Amino acid sequence: MTNKWFAAVLGMAAIPGAFIPGMAFAHGSMKPQHGGLVQMSGETLIELVSTPKGVDVYLTEEDEPVTAANYTAKLTQTAGTAKTEAALTPAGANKLSAGGFKTAKGAKLVVALVDKSGAKIFATFQAN
Repeated sequence: MTNKWFAAVLGMAAIPGAFIPGMAFAHGSMKPQHGGLVQMSGETLIELVSTPKGVDVYLTEEDEPVTAANYTAKLTQTAGTAKTEAALTPAGANKLSAGGFKTAKGAKLVVALVDKSGAKIFATFQAN
């Protein structure tokens, strides 16, 4: 196999991605829609937003809202040796909330979701 042949094959493999719009973003945008931190878990985009009133979590798949009421959810924060947990309750179409929850700077935050079929989704964040 020559270097020219290898380069040609490699170049041909890259062409479909260059001409199919949105191919690189098949699961939707990773841009935060509510000013929070985002993580992708499987097909689900999870956005964690810390507010003065607590923590909100938004769920989307391919830029479409996912019904929050279909999930049982928990937020776990680990800051140093201290661990804090709170239930996330449905608070809108695709929004779960833990009212009064305060995030600690630099803490590890884990969102755990369980849907009605028992399937589990996890996302880990680092608090700002």
